Amino acid sequence: MLAMMRPVAWACWIVSLGYGIALHVSESAPAKRPKGEVQGEPLDKRMYFLDYMPEYNFIPCGCAKCGTTAMLNFIYSRTFGHDWPYLTDADHKDIHNVFSWWWEHKRVAQFELVWDKERQKELMDSAYSMAIIRDPMSRLISSYKSKIQCDGGPGGGDPHRAAFVMQLRALQGLGETGETCLALDDFAEALHQIHKNNDARYLNDHFLPQHLGCFYTYHPGKWTKVIEIDHQDTFKLMAERFNSTNVTLPGKHSSSTKIQVSQKAYNLLKLVTAKEYEVLGKYLSRPSPVMPGAWV
Repeated sequence: MLAMMRPVAWACWIVSLGYGIALHVSESAPAKRPKGEVQGEPLDKRMYFLDYMPEYNFIPCGCAKCGTTAMLNFIYSRTFGHDWPYLTDADHKDIHNVFSWWWEHKRVAQFELVWDKERQKELMDSAYSMAIIRDPMSRLISSYKSKIQCDGGPGGGDPHRAAFVMQLRALQGLGETGETCLALDDFAEALHQIHKNNDARYLNDHFLPQHLGCFYTYHPGKWTKVIEIDHQDTFKLMAERFNSTNVTLPGKHSSSTKIQVSQKAYNLLKLVTAKEYEVLGKYLSRPSPVMPGAWV
């Protein structure tokens, strides 16, 4: 996440940008929380802060699986005049880690971490703030395919898949199950139980409800713009922040893998995302493609 509301433990740029750059509030998790880590992101605490680009007076934010990779690619190319050069996993350079040396090619670091609440409020009142959102059910299924799916998912699946599953099961209250992947129905059931337990705030950022990321501290109405990554105006508005008219989009970061949504999975995901739709519904440009029997 560029400048956005996001947990250090993964979120609105959940890793250092970690999927939802933005404001965050710290809170310690109860002892029952899973102790494991995924890609170095601790799950026992979420600290919310604001990621601010002072040179452009810009606060970008976005959640995991909302299009933050495309957003960061776009910002990087407009900032430095060329595309992100570290294209393979072998480079070990995550574009979401905006506080790393490969994001600091200029004398002044591109992003300022703002922890002070008064300073956050001042910036949210004066800077141009943009939060990227996504249809909640589509996002969860995308996260499932990327992190949990049993047949490998896009690109063969996440190498940390077993850890993601372990953490979900732990939050669900099942403890060690030995599972390394889940069927979609089981994934939806796990999320539903975690929400029922009032533990959704401890979810990894890929599954964290969007209203607990960029909008944890500031409601959507407080942001200058709340928009989907694939909306026709998104990159035009972003380019204006950098005094650019070039809206050429970076390479797509998406999956062509399709899975069928069962009635059970649909019903559970509908319950799990109810609050997200309540908060974000007016900002979504079209109905969700996730329906019983649909291939998504």
